[in-house]
Amino acid sequence: YRDIVRQFIKGTDGFAGGFAECLCGSPHLYQAGGRKPWHSINFVCAHDGFTLGDLVTYNNKYNLPNGENNRDGENHNLSWNCGEEGEFARLSVKRLRKRQMRNFFVCLMVSQGVPMFYMGDEYGHTKGGNNNTYCHDSYVNYFRWDKKEQYSDLQRFCCLMTKFRKECEGLGLEDFPTAERLQWHGHQPGKPDWSENSRFVAFSMKDERQGEIYVAFNTSHLPAVVELPERAGRRWEPVVDTGKPAPYDFLTDDLPDRALTIHQFSHFLNSNLYPMLSYSSVILVLRPDV
Repeated sequence: YRDIVRQFIKGTDGFAGGFAECLCGSPHLYQAGGRKPWHSINFVCAHDGFTLGDLVTYNNKYNLPNGENNRDGENHNLSWNCGEEGEFARLSVKRLRKRQMRNFFVCLMVSQGVPMFYMGDEYGHTKGGNNNTYCHDSYVNYFRWDKKEQYSDLQRFCCLMTKFRKECEGLGLEDFPTAERLQWHGHQPGKPDWSENSRFVAFSMKDERQGEIYVAFNTSHLPAVVELPERAGRRWEPVVDTGKPAPYDFLTDDLPDRALTIHQFSHFLNSNLYPMLSYSSVILVLRPDV
């Protein structure tokens, strides 16, 4: 799960099919042996290796403080710094990094199985590119409450995505999803692209509580306009869009400008379309067309 998700989210070719398996709880690993989706413990980062913040900030490890001349720690990190190495980067690079962290968290929360994330990733904790900090009893490993407040936008998003998962019956199934409730899509409904150079994966899932949800990941460097599945008498309403700045990355019911924000996309939604930025993910929920 970790390696395939890291590769697909950063836009590596050849992982669309594997990414779809991960979203389903990795049935290619567990189903034949009679195991269930909840046997898959899904994570992008753990106590060993890069934090989520460092995963999108560094291409290389920086382990000199460990006293082993940078020889320790994993070299196979599958990370991407989004264009510039290190914390001091252009504003456009920092925006993309925030988007990528949200994309990873969306993936965790919409995947079948048990999501696990590393303490501090909800505010973008950094270890300065050190991916083997076992020997440090310092701020490098401590939970930074001051940073949690400083990066409250990411923390808000993670809290709301966790809540959304709990509210969706279809995102914590007891068995692997089948075609009866899950449908795969490409830029057009019902036409997924599993080719080697595909960087787009989308699915719709019937849900007993939400009715139906639509989830899409565009990991290309190019934006896309996607066609949504037709549902007679109903319309798709955006909930999550990592391409938007906070608080519009997650549209809660109590957001003051929520109706206006959705109205700004009405010319797309009325045509059953939705625009996606490069390296972004979206979630839409089916509502009665009133």
